[in-house]
Amino acid sequence: MKRFKNNSDLKSKQQGFVLTIELILITTILIIGSIGGVVALRNALVKHHFSQQEQEVIIADSNNRLLGKMVSFDEHEAPIVAYIDRTAPPTQLGERNQNYRVLIGIRDDRFTTREPIYYDAPNCTGNPCIKSTSDESSDSTGLSGIRATGVVSYFNALQGGPNYAIGRSFDGIKGDLFRSTAEQCPAAIDDIKSRYVSQKVVAGSPCEDFNAESSEADTSCLVGVQVQGGILGNAIPDVVPCQQCPSGMESQQDILDNYLPLVEPLLDSTLSTLGFLGVVPSVDVTLGEICCPQGTRLEDGDNIVNSIVFIVLKNVLNILGIDLSANSLVVDTLSLLGIEEGVLSCVSDIQLQQAQSVPDNNDPTLNALESFISPFKVKLNSSPVNQNDQWYYIPPDGEGVNTGL
Repeated sequence: MKRFKNNSDLKSKQQGFVLTIELILITTILIIGSIGGVVALRNALVKHHFSQQEQEVIIADSNNRLLGKMVSFDEHEAPIVAYIDRTAPPTQLGERNQNYRVLIGIRDDRFTTREPIYYDAPNCTGNPCIKSTSDESSDSTGLSGIRATGVVSYFNALQGGPNYAIGRSFDGIKGDLFRSTAEQCPAAIDDIKSRYVSQKVVAGSPCEDFNAESSEADTSCLVGVQVQGGILGNAIPDVVPCQQCPSGMESQQDILDNYLPLVEPLLDSTLSTLGFLGVVPSVDVTLGEICCPQGTRLEDGDNIVNSIVFIVLKNVLNILGIDLSANSLVVDTLSLLGIEEGVLSCVSDIQLQQAQSVPDNNDPTLNALESFISPFKVKLNSSPVNQNDQWYYIPPDGEGVNTGL
């Protein structure tokens, strides 16, 4: 039997035993409390998660295949989802394919984007083409018919990648996804016959006829005249061309400068001939600006030199008080010199790139949107987590499947 030398040794052993029991009790209480708190926190997080799901807008097709989670609404309250294009070619040699996003509006029967697709044949057939990113000046008339209000997507430009747009699909009005390439559109702007404006609210296909905008150029700032000497010179004040184009117009000086070496000699020789015939006095003509509406350019053509010379002569004669059309001598002289009446037109300056179908991320033989079947719908969450404290485990649907949306 072990004997203690004194009572102090016995007390110290007893105190150590008591402290150990207290530590175990405290630790047990803390662990059990922590487990209870973790469980309560887990339940609260799960309930919050499902509560958030009930407020989210998830879009699915008629086969209940998910298109994606809504990131915004358009002006028609159509949900917008972000599609991830994982098939875009690399920008540099040795890089992997780029992942770009494109915002797609989801209506019950179709997909929509801001940008349209242009075609070189009627009814949105033929070669598909698309504008370059952030093209603000050309063909920016929105669905309201007001210039500079639509059909420009800045999201595509911010990514530094291709431009995207919904174009005509061969399975109805649902629409296919297209993206721009580095190549120019094989058709000139004058050859574009139709465009697919997916954002239009119409029954049936949103395809529409398209003609490049054309309007007559403003030549009010083109001619300045100074009459040299004599009584007639004192009677007619000098006319100075405008310093700048009217509001909403842009100068076409760069195009005019290209033709000045041909315009000026022909204009001088014609005025000299008319002066020799006694039709006009000696005048100094100053050429100013040819102006076109913003977003358009002066149409270039084989007859542009004669057209410029004819318009300048007509303005000069008007300043001198001579009606060109009523003066047979002037008409005959211009006809002998080969100068015919012409019109300077302004056409849309749209730079189009060739567009290609965006392949499905999992099946390159299909368009990215071809496998989704309309009508589309909002997927409603019917979880009863807000009705009681019970929560339900729902396995992920299609985990690991790359739909792109």
